[in-house]
Amino acid sequence: MASSSNDQTEYLIRGYAGRISLLLALGWLVIMTGRSLLPPLLPIISLELSLTPDKAGFALTVVWLAYSLAQYPGGRFSDQLGKKTVLVVSLLLMLIGLILLTQINSYYQFLAAGALMGVGAGGYFCPTRALLSDLYTKKRGQAFGIQVASGRTGSTIAASIGTIALAYGVWREAFIPVIILFGIVIILLHIWSKEKYKFSRVTLDLSGTGARVFRSRKLRWILLAYIFFAFTSQALASFLPTFLLTAREFTVAQAGFGFAILFLIGIPSTLIGGALGDRFSRMHVVVASLSIGALGILILTLSSSFYVVLLGIVVYALGIWAFPPVMQSYIFTMFSEENKGVTAGGDFGALKSIYTGVGSFGSTYVGLIVVYFGDYGIAFMGLTIALILGAIILFFTNRMKN
Repeated sequence: MASSSNDQTEYLIRGYAGRISLLLALGWLVIMTGRSLLPPLLPIISLELSLTPDKAGFALTVVWLAYSLAQYPGGRFSDQLGKKTVLVVSLLLMLIGLILLTQINSYYQFLAAGALMGVGAGGYFCPTRALLSDLYTKKRGQAFGIQVASGRTGSTIAASIGTIALAYGVWREAFIPVIILFGIVIILLHIWSKEKYKFSRVTLDLSGTGARVFRSRKLRWILLAYIFFAFTSQALASFLPTFLLTAREFTVAQAGFGFAILFLIGIPSTLIGGALGDRFSRMHVVVASLSIGALGILILTLSSSFYVVLLGIVVYALGIWAFPPVMQSYIFTMFSEENKGVTAGGDFGALKSIYTGVGSFGSTYVGLIVVYFGDYGIAFMGLTIALILGAIILFFTNRMKN
């Protein structure tokens, strides 16, 4: 097993560590495929359920909000019950949510199914990062990059499936292959993981976690910058297909291709970002990534040409998706130095609950702007400003002591 910090060799795709790392990546790929099917299918779901843009935006906010609220319990429970227990339970919850989603007939059922999906996805995230932090030290950024890239791959697959579903005027059937893959991942994780299941009483220790997380002035500013990233990335991903179809009047195929490119470019972007973060200053990499992302939004917002808009999506994806693996690796390094990683899962879960929770309202923000101002351009310019502010904050945070 090349996973211990005592072992100088850390294998990303070989041995026990590599096998578990790849399985975790597959699990995240399937989760992101299921969750990312919602934006491209939103036009047809909205039509069937008679949803206005603000209601549709709030429905996606519910998914992200539930996702955020599950982050801290997921991380905290994994610290006490073990990663395998929380990972398997989270996958089961996501699976149930997807099955329920295929049966919905009303807006409130849509919200309920989305909330369950969000809880499952949120519970899976932090134990994954905590487990990878146990398995890797020198190659932690690359390991995180593989996980993020797997999510982008899942979102790319979702864009393709969503485009086909829209073309045929169906959407429930699009979730069936994802449901099957969930079953496979759960079985493999049960068999391959050496951890034992553990069920016992768990304490959340909110006060202790809060004291550890927020006593660092530097970490508080990092959290604010991460909120700007989460708000922007969730908002743009949620409404990009609808923007391309309605505001730019592109064809279904063009809109689907644009949405797929958003995540397809994210695959190499996350891997390159993780590698650059391991080699150079992580703070410099994240400042550059947010700046490039802001430039991409400007390009796609100010143009009506399909190819220029596509260029904007490419530039945005190159920048924005390099951010998570590098920033997460930086944060876990801070936690490991302070508490030797003992509470890293729960502490990161608390942090992520906050930035994804606030960020979840990004889609609601876009929906409200469109309803009241009738203009996606205004909403997207606000997202550009958010990324610029995040880059400025991190630039000055880099000079700050804890």
